[in-house]
Amino acid sequence: MDLQNFDLNPKLRELLVNYCLINYEENAIINDEHLLQEYHLLERNNELHLLFEAEKLENYLYDGNEFGG
Repeated sequence: MDLQNFDLNPKLRELLVNYCLINYEENAIINDEHLLQEYHLLERNNELHLLFEAEKLENYLYDGNEFGG
């Protein structure tokens, strides 16, 4: 998949923002250009699953439930 923008993928953008904020904290750059670079890096390294692991962690931290809700 050659992703060029997030126009049709707002949930993917949200997952990438969460991933970057968790991993890079105050050094996170969350503009679309950098998010696309991060996506392609994760894709190239076969690590896209880390987006969902970050979402699971975020759900656990905010809700006390790893599945949200």
